[in-house]
Amino acid sequence: MTPEQLSQTLVESEGLAYNPIAVKFIASESDLPEGIKKFGESSGETRPRSFLCAMWGDCLRGAGPFYTTKEQQICGGGAISAGFGSPMPLEAAEKFMIGDGKLFGNMDALRCALSSTKPFEDGEFEAEIVGPLAAMNDDTLRPDVVLIVCKPHQGQHILRAYDFDSGELVQGIAGGSTCEMVSSYVVKTGKPTFTLGDTGGNAGLDLAPDELIVAFPYDKLAIAVRNLPRICRTSSMHKHTIVHER
Repeated sequence: MTPEQLSQTLVESEGLAYNPIAVKFIASESDLPEGIKKFGESSGETRPRSFLCAMWGDCLRGAGPFYTTKEQQICGGGAISAGFGSPMPLEAAEKFMIGDGKLFGNMDALRCALSSTKPFEDGEFEAEIVGPLAAMNDDTLRPDVVLIVCKPHQGQHILRAYDFDSGELVQGIAGGSTCEMVSSYVVKTGKPTFTLGDTGGNAGLDLAPDELIVAFPYDKLAIAVRNLPRICRTSSMHKHTIVHER
């Protein structure tokens, strides 16, 4: 199935509010496909910058494909998740990330969260292409990761379809930054996951409180999509008389 067919089937089968988006990691800017525009080219800004999660949110609402690089990232988490490397020493993040009312209680907790997402090496990639899955292809724009914003019951269907033949359970990830949890973690494990996200990432994506993210390695997505017509969608519980404790 083509990226467009995968996207269309997911949306139509599950009634998704958003078309899936896709991410492609680029080792060197010289490897960028011809014709792919850089983020912000149409904005009129001389040095357009944003949060990576907000760029993803733009694509959820139809923008792209476009590519972005390190100098366009406002957030260090986004730069790390794209494989660009941290824009500042980790210790410099302490003043706005650590302490009551912030993201972590201490530096050890921050370091643990970063390592748990199986991060890319600093500078492993120089650019990231992002856009609607339907606008990608299996050649120059072949994705690495696909992100599906959905309701819990929709995510349950998609992940049930993935493990329908194998019984392979899908492990979720939470507690870190949204962008980091669905980037290197998916690439390094080679497995789909789902996340509730985090406060900042979900704000950048402009997600509703009852929406979550299912993330797939692109090469595994077709397994789930092909099985969507085969899964059970209704419970047989209504056929039984059950007793409720009071």
